Amino acid sequence: MKLRFLNGLLPLALFGLLLTSDSVIYADVQITNNADNYSKPSLEPDYKKADISNSDNIAVQFLGINDLHGGLETTGSVDIGTKTYEDAGTVGRLASYLNQAESQFKKVTQSDNSLRIEAGDMVGAAPANSSLLAHESTMHVLKAMKFKIGTLGNHEFDQGLPEFNRILTGGAPSSQSDSLIKKYTHDASGIEMVVANVINKKDHKIPYGYKPYVIKTIKQNKKTAKIGIIGLETSTLPSLTLYKNYKDYQVLDEADTIAKYDKILRGKGVNAVIVVGHTGVQSKDKTTSGPTVDILQKLNKINPNNNVGLYIAAHSHQYANAQVGHTHVVQAVYTGKAYDNSWAYINAKTGKFTKVSTHVYPVLSQKDDRETKADKKVTAIVKDADKRVKSKVNNVIGYAGKAETITGRLHNNESKENQAGEMVADAQLYEAQKADLKPDFAFTNTGGVRSDLVVKTNKAITWGSATAVQPFGNILQVVEMTGAQIRQALNEQYDEEQHYYLQIAGLTYSYTKNDNNNQAYIVKDIWDSKGNVVSDDQVYRVVINDFLHGAGDNFHAFKDTKIVGAVGTDTETFIKYIKAMTKTEHKVVPPVLNRKKFVE
Repeated sequence: MKLRFLNGLLPLALFGLLLTSDSVIYADVQITNNADNYSKPSLEPDYKKADISNSDNIAVQFLGINDLHGGLETTGSVDIGTKTYEDAGTVGRLASYLNQAESQFKKVTQSDNSLRIEAGDMVGAAPANSSLLAHESTMHVLKAMKFKIGTLGNHEFDQGLPEFNRILTGGAPSSQSDSLIKKYTHDASGIEMVVANVINKKDHKIPYGYKPYVIKTIKQNKKTAKIGIIGLETSTLPSLTLYKNYKDYQVLDEADTIAKYDKILRGKGVNAVIVVGHTGVQSKDKTTSGPTVDILQKLNKINPNNNVGLYIAAHSHQYANAQVGHTHVVQAVYTGKAYDNSWAYINAKTGKFTKVSTHVYPVLSQKDDRETKADKKVTAIVKDADKRVKSKVNNVIGYAGKAETITGRLHNNESKENQAGEMVADAQLYEAQKADLKPDFAFTNTGGVRSDLVVKTNKAITWGSATAVQPFGNILQVVEMTGAQIRQALNEQYDEEQHYYLQIAGLTYSYTKNDNNNQAYIVKDIWDSKGNVVSDDQVYRVVINDFLHGAGDNFHAFKDTKIVGAVGTDTETFIKYIKAMTKTEHKVVPPVLNRKKFVE
């Protein structure tokens, strides 16, 4: 059920100085939305000096990242608060900022209590210097950055949980692995996995000995206290990965799980609890919303007196800094472009949080911060990974018509079309036609299109550039669908606040505003490539990946449709298409974005 916000400004208490804040009521829970104004913790007024009112309490710092996705050298713009920072990112610079933040915390508070936490999707949908090495290079980087606690995201299941556990623990790869992987160093990451709501269906135990929570003892001024850290996977996992990867597991309700373990921790004398959850949230336009808010709203109905003081969120790749009820919530965008830095104080007698302050900061580019240098140890790991995969990544597979990047989902038009995404759909339709499977249309989920298609100045397109766009290796299937099912699939783009949408090929359609709060728009007319109206009663052949066939991203119209053939993997199909288009007169050119037409 989707809950709506009620607008209104309410009295509030600031839990961090110089934050601009607005409050709304979400059901029965007050929300305080905070806008971060500073690019570094050293500039933050409430982090410049010790909190005198908490001088007798124990200070602890939580440094968090989420959704790294093997983005070892990924850069881009990042929106934090009301500001946009350009060219943010790279793990080398992230490592330096984390070290600076920890050093400042220790200097100001005289406390050695600092924990680094990763909120899931460490790996998966990654560039070649991570994916070609089975993401072990990313695990090496996380170890070098001293991350000690993590939880599962949906992408940890991309190659199956056994494979993720192998790279987590430094196990040897299978004999069928690529030589690049076999020759790489296999080290344990040192990350302690906490995930409370994923259990094996057979024995109801958490897989691989992962723990539902960990308890950390902190010390300062000859006093001690305990912190409980609960880990959560998103309960939407079945819509986010292949059936074979989640079929053995059950994902339990997040709020029920927090309430359960909060009570257990209370029984163990732990009254300060944080949650690291792979669940989405966003702070934008003075409003904070998303599944994490829903979870905390439900938790407060179950137990208004819960001890959860901080929730480190993930999955939606957005900025968030807010307070939901008495719980502070943060999310640091994604791919190492930002980090969250939370300072908390605990009363040793009660074991409870007395204060929590939260901020999110960008990983500034060298241009914006020349004084900060990338961490040498982390940079060396990345350079080594680059060197190992260089020959394959730099192999030229084709040429574009112009020396211009073909842009992806960060550059959608108003109808949520993008060049790289529709080129992917074109490629899938083209290859299915070559295989004589007689497809009519092709659909791909935009979440599977991970990057712009970068074109070099000499118009060359490399293997690495193509696989950055389509890194998953999902199997492409040709299925039979009625026109009515196709219409349903297209309409399913417009629920859930259009968070999930499709890139399409072989058809165009018109859509208009819909008088329904749960679905903003509705599809009107659909035409095939020859201009014929797509009939609800007629059966068509459609190319989709196996993720969509399992109702991935909640596109239920595709689920269990009849499979009439298979094309290969999406990655190889895209590469073949680029090679084929290179042989044409115009080379590789971006599609015109006119397949979804809004009408009044």
